[in-house]
Amino acid sequence: MSARVLELGRWHATDALRLVILASIPVAWLIAGPPSAAAMLLVLGGSMLTRIAPISSPVDLTTQAVLLAAAWCATLGLYETVPALDLIAHVASGAVLALLARALLLQAGLLPGRDGGRAAAARMLHVVSGVALLGLLWELGEWAGNALITTAIRVGYADTLSDLVADVVGAIVAVVVVELARRRAA
Repeated sequence: MSARVLELGRWHATDALRLVILASIPVAWLIAGPPSAAAMLLVLGGSMLTRIAPISSPVDLTTQAVLLAAAWCATLGLYETVPALDLIAHVASGAVLALLARALLLQAGLLPGRDGGRAAAARMLHVVSGVALLGLLWELGEWAGNALITTAIRVGYADTLSDLVADVVGAIVAVVVVELARRRAA
């Protein structure tokens, strides 16, 4: 995977989608109110992390697109009208967040970079655990939004558990694919 280096003052083609995400914040506010704008703001934060992560441009673009699509589905109320779309979004988000987390943790030296079964298992365990934690924080944010801001944010026991499981399934699939590709390349 080719890594991009953040160069101050230099634009990347993937920055165009960051501008779309930035423009989506006030549009989401106008369409569905402050909670939707807040979700778009979180997507913008994630897209900025992809800007500094040592990931390829296609992974950067895919991560941004998945997170943006998930936020727009919420803004437009599609999760209430399209069966299983919420689970699909959580699997996809879990997968791209796993790729992002793995890249950032490797870059920071917080994951073993060497080859071997134990190192690969440690990378997978840490990344999947990190995605599970991010999913938990997201679900807590949804609960807080429902309890403190608006009941339009729908939460429930079954929805929360299935979302968390979907996040973890997406993360597991992504890290297994990456580790198998790494193993084949070695």
